[in-house]
Amino acid sequence: MEYLLGKREKVTWIEEITSVDSGTTTSTSASKLVETGQNFLTTVKVRAVVKNTTDSTYTVVTAVDSDTTLSLRDNIMTTGETYVIYNKTWGTGGTIANGEVVGIDCKIAPKFTKGYQEELTAGADARTISSLTKGPHSLNYTMTFNPVNWRWLKYLMNVADSTDSTTKTHTFTVGNQVDSFNLEWAKQHTTDHVLTLLGNVIKSATINFAKTSGAGNEGNITVTADCLAKSQSQGSTVGAASAITKLPFQYRSAILTLAGTEITALNNGEMTIDNAITEEDSRYCNATLDQAIGEPIPKTFRISGRFNVNISDKTYYDLWETEDALTSTNSLVFSKGANDRITFTFSSIWLREAVAPTTIDGVTNVDLIWTADAFTSVVARDDVARYEYTVV
Repeated sequence: MEYLLGKREKVTWIEEITSVDSGTTTSTSASKLVETGQNFLTTVKVRAVVKNTTDSTYTVVTAVDSDTTLSLRDNIMTTGETYVIYNKTWGTGGTIANGEVVGIDCKIAPKFTKGYQEELTAGADARTISSLTKGPHSLNYTMTFNPVNWRWLKYLMNVADSTDSTTKTHTFTVGNQVDSFNLEWAKQHTTDHVLTLLGNVIKSATINFAKTSGAGNEGNITVTADCLAKSQSQGSTVGAASAITKLPFQYRSAILTLAGTEITALNNGEMTIDNAITEEDSRYCNATLDQAIGEPIPKTFRISGRFNVNISDKTYYDLWETEDALTSTNSLVFSKGANDRITFTFSSIWLREAVAPTTIDGVTNVDLIWTADAFTSVVARDDVARYEYTVV
């Protein structure tokens, strides 16, 4: 007998976008796409992706001016150039062959449930349940992986890409919408078992890091993403996507600065980014959706975490006792070099806990439990051309 082995699993994802229009520009206007005879008011949405198929450049739609004119974030279109427009549409899927493997050592812990409504007595003298009727589907799951880049953050925050020679800059901001993705979870065997999930969103994600004492993979930075899907289907064909060639970020990639001082004696830590999405907000009394949910709704954006540091004085106790936001620079960096890194800079950060326990035999350290109100900036730099969208 041949058993299904975990090492033969493959998890691949791609942003959900749908081709909605195409054509050839008829005139030139700065940061505009203009074509007479079009019907953009009907077909195109703000945040749609525009691909100039003449020179393979990309941008996004910032406004639908009229049936014939679109405002673009970047000035990429001139007269006579061809284009394709893709709307970002939740729950529509995408071609996995154009996607990417999520990360190294990606694992999924499903929490898939089916709800049933009880049918109780119809008049009979009985305490037993008469029957069950199928009810809501819940497709929650947790996905953990070791990141090799920071493209996955686009499912928690908005991102814009720019290039600086061979190094690309990706700037993240908090928006009022989150992008969704198509996920393929393949258990490879003689006959592969492939689950495809549509309408996936990341509700929250935690970046974990801890120093390692030796060999193994426990020293790699890990992302734990709490996810939610709209629908699932199963098949037996694994989609084509290139294997990861880069090394993951490690514990020694971390650089923590609090109150303007770099903290060298950092043992471990975590940061959670939460979009406050719940399926209950998107489940409706609606026959079209039936057992599924509607498009998830992001609510208040929150950032929190924990840093464990060795201490030699009462500095952190004093910072906690003041009940004020930490002043000067507060940032968390993960760096494999100047051109392969991400920098999270916090606008304000507060310590909720910072009182160290008694340690008679050993080094005294403390868990700094913190909350931040917002990011001043989140900027990644690497050689990845685009985070914002993937269109081939």
